[in-house]
Amino acid sequence: MTPLRYPDGHIGHLVTGLGAARSVLADPRFSSLPAGKRSPVKVPGSELSTDALPAGMFVNMDPPEHTRYRRLLSKHFTIRRVRELRPRIQELTDRLLDGMAAEGGPADLVKAFAKPLPTLVTSELLGLPETDRAEFGRHVDVLFSLSTSGEEMQQSMATLGGMLHALIAAARENPGPDILGRLTVETDLSDEELLGITIVLLIAGLETTTNMLALGTYALLRHPGQLAALRADWSLLDDAVEELLRYLSVVQIGPIRVAAEDFVFEGRPVRKGEVVTVSLPAANRDPLGFEDPDTFDIRRGTTRHVAFGNGPHQCMGHHLARLELAVGYESLLRRFPRLELAAAAEEIGTREMMVTYGVRELPVRW
Repeated sequence: MTPLRYPDGHIGHLVTGLGAARSVLADPRFSSLPAGKRSPVKVPGSELSTDALPAGMFVNMDPPEHTRYRRLLSKHFTIRRVRELRPRIQELTDRLLDGMAAEGGPADLVKAFAKPLPTLVTSELLGLPETDRAEFGRHVDVLFSLSTSGEEMQQSMATLGGMLHALIAAARENPGPDILGRLTVETDLSDEELLGITIVLLIAGLETTTNMLALGTYALLRHPGQLAALRADWSLLDDAVEELLRYLSVVQIGPIRVAAEDFVFEGRPVRKGEVVTVSLPAANRDPLGFEDPDTFDIRRGTTRHVAFGNGPHQCMGHHLARLELAVGYESLLRRFPRLELAAAAEEIGTREMMVTYGVRELPVRW
């Protein structure tokens, strides 16, 4: 943990070590409440009032409120429930790859595969109408951008909220088997609570998995020895997914916490109200946590990374994300055994000014 000056002059802390990151994220003395939070970089919309946040956005809560919401949702993301989704995820994956094969290469893997797959999976889980899915995705992109204005972000939040309110009303009138439909039947959550929950699940389900699918494929294509090892032994698939999650660490900003009291953390005094930013990419490259951490090695065999966070706020959908990535990578690489980049590596631009790291486009041929 080291001192960090935030854009408004506040002196807080930056956590870069794996052990410290795990401890901060699991320590209840570091609060997730929005009051007092600051971003280490200028974020559009940060000047907007947190009072406008929907009631059910449990990522900005501490126990016991956070625990209550998470308990209502956790049964939808158990290992058993996620395994039941595998045939449908495989079906959606094959459909997208069939489309790529029919169109012929070259193709932009982001547009043709990496973005549509999580969109389809998340949309079906939440019961989003097929006609609205592209627009939902556009507004999620705005919320994760660091280059849009606060006004644009507020407009996207308002539009997204209006669309989701209509979806909630439809679910109450005619509840389906999806998560939103079941929540309207099985709980007494208000519309505002359902709105907040849906926004959290929508954002979590789309952004990170999309970037991991594209960036992970790029990483494999840029490391032909590792790709050859995976193609030769598909039992390495789960280890490859874990190593990609560690090595790439697409969430670039946060988690961010605020000290709820004065205390000493790992020998350093922390004062109430001080902001602590955890750097997941740095923690996942900590040489004290991983041998030769800057090397991409699918045989590393570790799950100790913090790509999904840690503690009570660990990503609830991590089993689902892992499954989507495993099915996506294997299906893509099996379908197109000669898959390669269709542009020079230096011509492939990354997503700048975004909360999550990724590539804007990934031209491939096969």
